[in-house]
Amino acid sequence: MSISICTATSNDYYAVNSLVREEHEEHVMEEPAIFKSVESVMPESYFKDLLEEQNSHIFIAKNDELVVGFAIISIEHSPSFQSLVRRKYGYIHDFGVRKALQKQGVGGLLFTGCKEWAKAGGATSIELNVWEFNANAIAFYEHLGMKGISRKMSMNI
Repeated sequence: MSISICTATSNDYYAVNSLVREEHEEHVMEEPAIFKSVESVMPESYFKDLLEEQNSHIFIAKNDELVVGFAIISIEHSPSFQSLVRRKYGYIHDFGVRKALQKQGVGGLLFTGCKEWAKAGGATSIELNVWEFNANAIAFYEHLGMKGISRKMSMNI
């Protein structure tokens, strides 16, 4: 297996959406009150906007010419509140690797690409959100050195 990490183009939309849909279906199964099954999880207009946005980047992982992973990252700034330290950080909005190729280094290569891109953009850290049910993703991010800093909670009423 020969994996390369590169920048997505508009031609990669359908391949990326297929990967997003694969991971989305797990979310539908685990949190059906929040997620629903749809054919196109990521709107094409959103994908194209991200490609044009200077502070955002879409990485893809290719095995030969087949897209097997993706990461969407942007440069963000903390709110300018007196009570908060001003920060510039990379925020990973979405991240996925084809299930059959997980735990083979593809995710690590994508994450390294995100980290290097964010650092080059002046970020001092990387943040992301991960769902509590996604134990594999939590373990993956912890293995890379990330740690939990907050928790979103919910209850049905």
